[in-house]
Amino acid sequence: MFRVDKSGVRGVDGVTLRHTDQRTRFWWNYPGLRSLNLLLLGCIVCDMTNGYDGSMLSGLQIIDAWQDALGHPTGTRLGTITNGTRYGQLGALLIAAPLMQRLGRRVPIMIGSCILLVGVALQASSVNYDMFVVSRVLIGFGNTIQNMACPILAAELAHPSQRTQIIGIQNTTGSLGQIMAAWITYGTSFMLSSWSWRLPSLLQAVSSIFQLVMMIFTPESPRWLVHKGRREEAYRILTKYHAEGDESSQLLQFEMAEIEAAIELEREQALASWMEWVRTSANRYRLFIIVTSGFIIQWCGNALITYYIHLVFESIGITSSKKQLLINGGMTISGFVWGNTWSQLIDKMGRRPMFLIGLTGMFVAFVMITVFTGVNTAIDYSNGGLGNATIFAIFLFGAFYKMPGCMVPSYVAEVSPFNLRAKAFVLNGFADAAANIFSGYTNPVGLAAIGWKYYIVWCCVLVSNFTIVYFFYPETKNLSLEEVGQLFDGPPKNMEIKVTHDEDKEHEPHVTMIE
Repeated sequence: MFRVDKSGVRGVDGVTLRHTDQRTRFWWNYPGLRSLNLLLLGCIVCDMTNGYDGSMLSGLQIIDAWQDALGHPTGTRLGTITNGTRYGQLGALLIAAPLMQRLGRRVPIMIGSCILLVGVALQASSVNYDMFVVSRVLIGFGNTIQNMACPILAAELAHPSQRTQIIGIQNTTGSLGQIMAAWITYGTSFMLSSWSWRLPSLLQAVSSIFQLVMMIFTPESPRWLVHKGRREEAYRILTKYHAEGDESSQLLQFEMAEIEAAIELEREQALASWMEWVRTSANRYRLFIIVTSGFIIQWCGNALITYYIHLVFESIGITSSKKQLLINGGMTISGFVWGNTWSQLIDKMGRRPMFLIGLTGMFVAFVMITVFTGVNTAIDYSNGGLGNATIFAIFLFGAFYKMPGCMVPSYVAEVSPFNLRAKAFVLNGFADAAANIFSGYTNPVGLAAIGWKYYIVWCCVLVSNFTIVYFFYPETKNLSLEEVGQLFDGPPKNMEIKVTHDEDKEHEPHVTMIE
């Protein structure tokens, strides 16, 4: 089995980026960093649409007007509605990487936002089942392009000391979207017209409109600019936002040095084609992590609780639509709180502990759900305390799910070399889509066929996920993107990285690769 070599992480001249950060105050005291983090809100909200979608669909299934308009879909027809966004996701994954490699990170986000807005307009005006499904395919297509490009832009543009927190918070905006959708659908459920479901559908456009506007002002990825030979632009961006305009900043010099060294080395190794994923043992190891992480974060029972919560409620004897909507709303608030809490602890706890503790907590919660539901079913739901205990276990599951959930995009960006980073998110997205499509069809069928016993399946899957993470996922805490590359590949063989300066540009760094 391939092993990572932590001794190979030496940064530049034996200095890693975390040793060069000289900030002594909170980030909001630095104008450049304050402006950068404000602009990054356009990336941070990318998961809001995805979270809104899942919660909205759960809420719509509880609204009678939606059921009447769509013909009371069940089984595979309901699965197709749920998976509509996943089919769009699969289509978008075929073009996402080429778009990001050719156009950068900003423009694809804008393209994805426009496509999604067309889908939202179609969804809100749907008059039948087929029209609603087509709208969801378009929403999934546009949202996937956004979700591929946003974490990459955030990872490559954020200040090195804040990268994991930024992407962690980005993932928790899915919970913010869930909160919005859950309480919006609760409020509109009191309407007697089709607006009870059309209005929540229409409001799904809010986050994409915000993204579209923010991307007009957000700078491009410095790493992509360097890769395209636009070094001066990259230097100005890093100087303004990371070094507060100080060209003598050690952080600026070493950050530029690491970026140029990594890209120069990757060019020499011709890291461009899909076959590069299997060319070296390090890349095969990366491929395993990227693909399995996509499955792990979706194959842990979360899809069952997110998209089919009304079926779960019915399995524990809660049939009141208003009570279901209220509990669903409470779950979204809990997820938002826990997601933001865990995202602030990623660099303190580390990636492996967050994965392992989160999976363990989810397993315990699912065992509780299984036992409580099984007992309550046997006594025909006569014990209200068991129903409340099951709801508690569902909330517990959501809290622990957010531990690995808030950091997977950051982890994928970290383990991927620059030239394969866009492709890495595509591969991770394919795994994510495959897991969700499978769950979208099997969950309603499984629940209908064997009821609460279906939860046992997910208990077993969680044990498998824990085993994979424990034996194969390395720790990347406190390393820059380029330093994680050294973690996998080791230092450049027979080469030494030196930081030099132009005589006519006193502070601007250059990288020399000395064999």
